[in-house]
This record gives sequence, C-alpha cells and structure tokens, in this order.
Amino acid sequence: MNLYYSEEHGGILQFKGFHRYVDLDGYPVSKTKEKYPYSYDPYVVWKGDYDKNRDGATYSDRLLQWDYDKYNRCCREVWKNERQSFSERNPKDIEKFLSLYFGKEIELTVLMEGCNVSNGYPYWVFIYRDK
Repeated sequence: MNLYYSEEHGGILQFKGFHRYVDLDGYPVSKTKEKYPYSYDPYVVWKGDYDKNRDGATYSDRLLQWDYDKYNRCCREVWKNERQSFSERNPKDIEKFLSLYFGKEIELTVLMEGCNVSNGYPYWVFIYRDK
C-alpha cells in the first residue's frame, strides 16, 4: 500500500507513492480527477476509524435534494456559508454538519469525493456511524 494514516495531519491520509487517488481499500482508482475531470471515480479524501460492517453512507447531493433548506441551514450554522464543497472542510466540522442534519450524534469515518457523470459536478460520500 502507498498510504499511511497521520494523526499529526488531522487524520488525513498521507501518500508515500504516486497514487493520490485511492478507493476505500487503498487501491488506485482507474479514472483520476486529472485525467477524467468530468467523470472520475470516487476516491478517499480523509479516512478515520472505518468499519465496513458498522458504517452507513450518504451522499452530499442526496442530502441537498432531500431537504435543500435544512442542508443550507446546517452549513450556515457550522461554516457561516452555504458552499457545497467538502474537500477542504475539517472532518470534525463535517460531523457537526451531519449531526445537525440528521438530528443525532454522528461519527464521520470516511470522506470520499466522486463525480456525477450526468452533470460533471463533484459530490461527496459521507461514511459514518451513530455515536
């Protein structure tokens, strides 16, 4: 594997090789963001204490679709803006956002970014569990 987990960097995956874009198991994705900017494969942005047997997942674009006003209200409460990008956001703040949105305590275990091939816009996958 070309990855290691670094607490020093807030849990962000650090890369020891040439593969910046990896899937949930640490393997390089086939379609990278640079080579396929409008149809790239989902890749890990941040990974914490992931457990595939316990964790569920949801997508940022679905949360927005399910309740647009709630989504924006939660963004404003956590970040003071309604920006729909999550790549540069802190995982602990994303946990706060998800907890507000779902009305219960959430622990984020993985953040992934993918591309909606129907429109070319990015989406984020939140893998999480109830606290």
